Amino acid sequence: MSARPLGLESGYNGCVWPYLTDKDITTLLPRWGVQPDRNPLLWHSRRPFSSSAIIALDDGGRLFLKRHGQALRSANTLTEEHRFTRHLARQGLPVSAPLPMLDGQTALATPDYTYEAFPLFTEQDAYRGLDSWRPYHSTHQAASSGTLLAQLHQASEAYQAPPRHNPPLISARHPLLGDKLADSLIPWAAEQSGLAAFYTPASLQRDILPLLTPFHEALHPLLPDDHPLWGHGDWHGANLLWRIEGQDITAARAFDFGMCDQTSAAFDLAVAIERSFINWLDPDGTPAVHEEQLLAFIHAYDAQRPRSTAEKHLTACWLPLCHVTFALSEIAYYSDVLGNKEAAEVSRRDYLIGHAQWFHTARGQALLTLLKES
Repeated sequence: MSARPLGLESGYNGCVWPYLTDKDITTLLPRWGVQPDRNPLLWHSRRPFSSSAIIALDDGGRLFLKRHGQALRSANTLTEEHRFTRHLARQGLPVSAPLPMLDGQTALATPDYTYEAFPLFTEQDAYRGLDSWRPYHSTHQAASSGTLLAQLHQASEAYQAPPRHNPPLISARHPLLGDKLADSLIPWAAEQSGLAAFYTPASLQRDILPLLTPFHEALHPLLPDDHPLWGHGDWHGANLLWRIEGQDITAARAFDFGMCDQTSAAFDLAVAIERSFINWLDPDGTPAVHEEQLLAFIHAYDAQRPRSTAEKHLTACWLPLCHVTFALSEIAYYSDVLGNKEAAEVSRRDYLIGHAQWFHTARGQALLTLLKES
């Protein structure tokens, strides 16, 4: 069972997301008031959703430049993310906040792409190059990640902004808040560009709502206690920078807020658990729960930001549901933007449906019980 299509390099409008080039760098960097070194490209990566590079500057410095297709992120969309990260930074949370250009803006739009730039930090990008959504390398690392996420939620409490206006590929909570799940999820799904051409509302009603409805019915009475809060939306080891501490490393800084939205602390915590403590890529197809790491993570979270009994139950209730909106958006992305029907089908079958099915198994039910009691 695959968590999602990982590492796919088929790309924008049927082509590969192109690497950033020396010409791109020379053209773009003056907007940030810096100049590239003679051989500027130190490292670059193509992920399924963007291209990025670490760039050497002529003054000896370095920065991280990231490029998105306009179909995914507009300048306004990136600016929403940047406002949130700047707020967190003002609250003292260690984050990677965007670098402003000479005009004060932090997102640069061209006819085809949107760009953002970030400083480089001294901490280690310890999970770079590894498959996303894997367990942590140690229990200590899992615990330190839980502490940092709790600190993020504390720093987020004073942030006042409405939910985002449905950009693709974010962790959205509001489509799951209807009195009946179909009342909110089906209309939202119908508005997702390109989704219905691959996965119709009727198919959604048939395939996924019967799996999700029991979980939603358990969640719904608790929603008055689920206070809105902006969350990271994609919390896992590869979106953190790490500091050497003794014989291990400790989570030191958060980055990549591309999936952030106004959700809740319990929802964001459920996303973090779903990403890192269930081994969806287990080769025998029966995902195992990394219970020791999970307990270290949530106990460290609670030591920093104690949750009420209601919030613990909310975390458990959100866990089988928190992947749904991102999974649907990913299906639309692969099928419509990339024209990759095979990847879209993997997202539909293994991610959207497969994860929901697993929570009906004995292992899945045991995990939900554990979370309510821990």
